[in-house]
Amino acid sequence: MTAGVNVPPAPHKGVPRLEDRVRQTAARFPTREALRVGPRRVTYAELLEVAEAWAAVLGSARNQDGPATVCLLAGRTFTGYVGILATLCAGATVTPMAPEAPPNRLSAMLQDTKPDVLIVDQAGAAALAALAEHCALPPVFAPMVAPEALNGTGISLLSVEDDRRGRPSSTADIAYVLHTSGSTGRPKGVPITHANMHAFLTAVHARYDFTEKDVFSQLYDLTFDLSFFDLFIPWSCGGTVVCTPPAVFAHMPEFVAKEGLTVWFSVPSAISAIHRMGGLRPGSFPSLRLSLFGGEALTLNDAVAWQQAAANSSVENIYGPTELTIVCATHRLSPEDEAIAANGIVPIGTLFPGLEGMLLDEEGRPHPQEGELCVTGPQMFSGYVNSADDEGRFVRLDGRRWYRTGDLVRSAGDDRLLFIGRMDQQIKIRGYRVELPEIEYWLRMIPGVDAAAVLLVGEGTEQRLMAFYTGVGMDSGRMKAKLHEHLPAYMVPHEYRLVEQFPINERGKTDRRALMATVSAPISAGGA
Repeated sequence: MTAGVNVPPAPHKGVPRLEDRVRQTAARFPTREALRVGPRRVTYAELLEVAEAWAAVLGSARNQDGPATVCLLAGRTFTGYVGILATLCAGATVTPMAPEAPPNRLSAMLQDTKPDVLIVDQAGAAALAALAEHCALPPVFAPMVAPEALNGTGISLLSVEDDRRGRPSSTADIAYVLHTSGSTGRPKGVPITHANMHAFLTAVHARYDFTEKDVFSQLYDLTFDLSFFDLFIPWSCGGTVVCTPPAVFAHMPEFVAKEGLTVWFSVPSAISAIHRMGGLRPGSFPSLRLSLFGGEALTLNDAVAWQQAAANSSVENIYGPTELTIVCATHRLSPEDEAIAANGIVPIGTLFPGLEGMLLDEEGRPHPQEGELCVTGPQMFSGYVNSADDEGRFVRLDGRRWYRTGDLVRSAGDDRLLFIGRMDQQIKIRGYRVELPEIEYWLRMIPGVDAAAVLLVGEGTEQRLMAFYTGVGMDSGRMKAKLHEHLPAYMVPHEYRLVEQFPINERGKTDRRALMATVSAPISAGGA
């Protein structure tokens, strides 16, 4: 094993593998719909048949005796969805990558992962030429791409006609590797095992009564860990996965009714997007019975607005970093949330069974009320692909290893947790410690403001707070006066900028770096 690379954990005996769960579901419900992608309807029997055929090709391409790895350069397409399952059916580890990502970032992921095969869809195939200029490519499998579209790329192509006898399937204990942004600019690989996923799936199915009659939305990009919830929760109970492009936000009530969605899952920012397009009227989504929101903070205002539109649905805030396997805590919206919520954000709730949490103060000591949330248990990953990335992300206390989430959390009693903000959103200005989410909360309370983000800009004595907001443009003096009613002077931003909408990153979250990049631009007339 190369120095500086974490050694995968030993296989867990008797733990159900993800692909075996899908095989069992296909045996129970062969004719039920497993997947809808645009007009295409795929039954469980068809899904598994194609996945197994592709898995045989992947197995024939292995160039090592150990566990195989496959990178998936595809979006939310038939190739993308089936490619994930096919890789698992081959006993290999899958690493999804976004075709639209910069070639140098994709190259870093390939060098980090060292895959045996690269699966591509149309968008992935279009990215190959530029990617090949940055690094050597493994054999490419493009089952749904015309061969002429790949001419001239100088790559080795696999096809379904290749010798399928190949080598026996490996049994990689790692199910998938996802890459998160790193502080050094190099993406960090997060390996999640089948055992981690077994603990996660067990907890989720114990909490929710999902059945083969459920129809699930699927909005998350395949490089986002929540997409594995989107796929393997339905595929382990016989439900249907419906690819849900953001374009449907313009006619959401019609889409939800047409597809018969019963479970909705998205980032909270989708709520305001749907609202802007007129699709969030009371009673708009009567078929929904469960609505889940994760990936970023869910405000009470947005949660209540969604609850009114989906009156028959339970609304839940779910929480969990990639390193803790998708979701590790959840909270169901209730009338008492307004009294206990911090900064107008729906509580994180309680940790899943089998997980333990601990709060650390600024000195790294356990604190009973408030601090950085640390978690340990069967959903915790063992460490990043590159062991150098582990530095500062774990703490060892009481003889156990805990993952440091970087989230500032407060206990509300009864094991309930409140989200205060990211540790990197806790700043100091003029000697005062400031929580940016608190300022953002009071900004959202100003009539006419829909969403808000506050940044610390400038350096040294030029440091100041700048507020960005969406909604109705208004005089900055009026905004300052409103904030002064609730905040000390040092917490009131100096500058205010109205934007049509916040930029979002590839994971659907507000892109604060993109906002920061606009700071040198002139302030819009509506926000001055």
